[in-house]
Amino acid sequence: MTKSPKKTAAKTKKAPPKKAKADKIDQAVEDTGAALKESVESLKEGAADIADSAKDTAEATADAISDTTSRASSTLRDAAESLRDGSFQERTFGQLAASLADASDAIRDKDLGQISRDVSNLARRNPLLFAGGAALLGFAAARLMTKSGKNHDS
Repeated sequence: MTKSPKKTAAKTKKAPPKKAKADKIDQAVEDTGAALKESVESLKEGAADIADSAKDTAEATADAISDTTSRASSTLRDAAESLRDGSFQERTFGQLAASLADASDAIRDKDLGQISRDVSNLARRNPLLFAGGAALLGFAAARLMTKSGKNHDS
């Protein structure tokens, strides 16, 4: 029993040749690769935009912190000048003012990552000094907020 030529020819017409299937697969792989490459490039551009925005925000924040620290230093210096010369309070306020002025300059001159490492190192080396400085800044901030609240209500 041999197959009729009509049936064999019909089967070959229905099934596409192997080369055509391979070409379709190759094209699908190329299209997928191109779409993937385009997506990766788009993600890279988006990540770069986000990183730039975060860097700009961090720099603006560092500048604001530096300005605030500089103003606090000036306030402490003024307070030290109003105290009795040579008194413990005058010397302490003077030292704090000098330290804050140095910190303000350091914040202005360094990037945010370096500042973060420096603060962490200071806290590890001098935990009492760090806690005292944080408490002093907290008291100063609370005083400024209550003072500004009273001015706002008047």
